[in-house]
Amino acid sequence: MNVLADAKQELAGRAGVYELFAHLLLNEVDSKTLSLFHDEQWLRCWKDLEIEIPAVSESGVETLAVDYCKIFIGPKDFCPPYQSVWEDGHMQSDVITSMNEYVEIVSSGASQNIKDHAGVQFQMMSQILQFEAASEDPPTTLARAFFVDHIAWTEHMFSLALTLAETDFYSSILESGKEFIASEKSVFSLDAID
Repeated sequence: MNVLADAKQELAGRAGVYELFAHLLLNEVDSKTLSLFHDEQWLRCWKDLEIEIPAVSESGVETLAVDYCKIFIGPKDFCPPYQSVWEDGHMQSDVITSMNEYVEIVSSGASQNIKDHAGVQFQMMSQILQFEAASEDPPTTLARAFFVDHIAWTEHMFSLALTLAETDFYSSILESGKEFIASEKSVFSLDAID
């Protein structure tokens, strides 16, 4: 049994989960994505998570789009997916400076005007975990530091977003997101962090 190889495989799997949540946080579910989610491999995944994928139809996609907008865009009583709003009460706070420092480490070609949207942060975490999974060296503390600085806050975001969801799909996705972040706290030994 190769413990390092197993750890690398687990990192790659977690990176994939972060990438999925990044996509769902940054984009409304369109018919192409919904069709992809009906693929046999995806359906097994959704079944394991107890998430029912709606049928691919124009009205179904529209219903999901309206729910996504109600949850994350507004115009009122919505859940802003921006860390600076949650921590400082306004957009583009010092969180951006911290994110830009991580961009320097992880992806030197990325924009210095990176936003603190949860989806962007999940993409960054996915990149960090993918990098660590592909490295010959044991994992570093970069993923843990990034989680503390830019991911842990999303557990509260998922909780609020869950109260706003009107479709079973988004209710289930947001509940899974909340549970995933709680499990990641355990992975990083951060059970007491709020």
